[in-house]
Amino acid sequence: CDGIVGICSTPHIIPGQYDASIHNEIDSRQMELRNMSSISIYFGGEVMMNSEFIDGLDLDLYPSLNGSRYMLVEYNVLHDIHSIDYRDDCLYELKVCGFIPVIAHIERYFHSEMDYSIIENWIDMGCVLQINRTSILGMHGKKIQSKALSFLDNGYCDVICTDTHRASGNRIEKLSDVYSFVSKRIGSDNADILFYENPKLLLSNKEILNIEVEKKKKLFGFFGR
Repeated sequence: CDGIVGICSTPHIIPGQYDASIHNEIDSRQMELRNMSSISIYFGGEVMMNSEFIDGLDLDLYPSLNGSRYMLVEYNVLHDIHSIDYRDDCLYELKVCGFIPVIAHIERYFHSEMDYSIIENWIDMGCVLQINRTSILGMHGKKIQSKALSFLDNGYCDVICTDTHRASGNRIEKLSDVYSFVSKRIGSDNADILFYENPKLLLSNKEILNIEVEKKKKLFGFFGR
């Protein structure tokens, strides 16, 4: 429905609270979901990059997206990104292990000022940047929406996702509204990359495409990765 033809199941993974038994239980529940679904279900997880994240890499249990080299990761959104002193260490160690970090909802980490140097560093490290539908549409408030739109307008986005958490309310499996919004804002070609092409490429373990926008901030000029 809503034009969605596939869903990637990404339950929260909390290092320090995650072991083989939980891993197996998640696998079992995801298989149940796949068996009852009328559309394609892909497996993955959203791994929290906390103080125990690096040690947990040795367990080889963190799920990637559809078994690819791409792994969806997040920081604790309750903490401002500037206060997380291990933020780049986690990304570095993940890349050493052969994975490409897909950083979830980048717009939610900047509690005070925007810091494009952090985003630029993530890009230089080869990370993939993801923004939430609900943030773009202002469902988390004007401040988060402003940050999401600033990143989008300046080309700092590779994938837009629902970040679905429930079957009702704002955080549902819906994309048509935000696809229409983004198409009008930065063009349908860029929207197709963010909503269709790049998600397919990630799940297929292939190189993603870059959007090209004329940056709103004159300081940055023209952007195209």
